[in-house]
Amino acid sequence: MGLFQWSSSLLGLVARPRGALQAKLQRLKSIVGFQHPIIGLHVRYGDGCLPNQMHRPSCEPIESYITEVRRMANIYNVSSVYVASDSSDVIDKLHEMSDMQVLHMPLDRTIFDSQWWIDHRAAYGLVDRKQVAESALLDMLMLADCDYFIGTFSSHFSMSAFELSAYAKGHVPPYVSV
Repeated sequence: MGLFQWSSSLLGLVARPRGALQAKLQRLKSIVGFQHPIIGLHVRYGDGCLPNQMHRPSCEPIESYITEVRRMANIYNVSSVYVASDSSDVIDKLHEMSDMQVLHMPLDRTIFDSQWWIDHRAAYGLVDRKQVAESALLDMLMLADCDYFIGTFSSHFSMSAFELSAYAKGHVPPYVSV
């Protein structure tokens, strides 16, 4: 067993939704109209793109992600994309793609607008920790259920969603790391 398979199996076993979380996940899928086949897209533009991020001095422009969504949609004949993002600008820009059905969690993303990291704001009680954690976990589980994946593997969130997807499917799904 390779490292990727081991880590995706471990994460998949630990992060299996049960009970109330499984019910919330199913309700979210119903609310947004989640149906297969679908591309999962993770774009983090909030505190992950702050100028003081030495590991990622700048974030890829949304156009890079849109190019990959269109390419993957053409290859696999897919017309729906589920977007997990902390940026309302990303959501708005993706909605301009008239040929794609853009799905996302109904969420006020202004809670992510800050020059402080989200974990620091949560620690100081400046954001609702439960809402932040639950929305992140639901987004990750939604991405894992998508048939195709586009994200950035320098992001732990993207990598975790991808690992969960591979574990659930039993194989590595088609992907792009921007």
